[in-house]
Amino acid sequence: MSDDELDLLFDLPTEILEFATYDEPVVVVNLEGVVVTASKPAQDLFGYSAEDIVGEFVEQLMAKDMRWGHQAYRRGFLAEPNDREMDPGLEPHGQRADGTLVPIHVRLQPLRVGGNLYVAAHVSERAEQTEHVETEEHPDHAEQADDDR
Repeated sequence: MSDDELDLLFDLPTEILEFATYDEPVVVVNLEGVVVTASKPAQDLFGYSAEDIVGEFVEQLMAKDMRWGHQAYRRGFLAEPNDREMDPGLEPHGQRADGTLVPIHVRLQPLRVGGNLYVAAHVSERAEQTEHVETEEHPDHAEQADDDR
């Protein structure tokens, strides 16, 4: 599926499609938390192609231990959407397609376009050591995951 075909899945307005061209890592989600577009630097940071991530919940890009709680944070943000940094006390980590955790900093930007609310997550890496976790695609990390339980 081409990028143009992915864009048609959500019938996105131009103002949202422009985020795909940004030179910084940006992921845009709809009200349900589904990724509608991601810039090339965001795809590179997380190791996913647009085809792999568009249409998936944004929690797929987060460390597994943060996914469940993030849904509540997302609902809270939508109740009072404003341009702000994601709570730095959370010390969020993204999870790349290969299972690598990467410490990230996220600035949230609500976008009201055509009567719809979207959220652009501007992502940057925080200086911190990365680590590996078990993924379905990388079972060689199973021993480490078992030790963590």
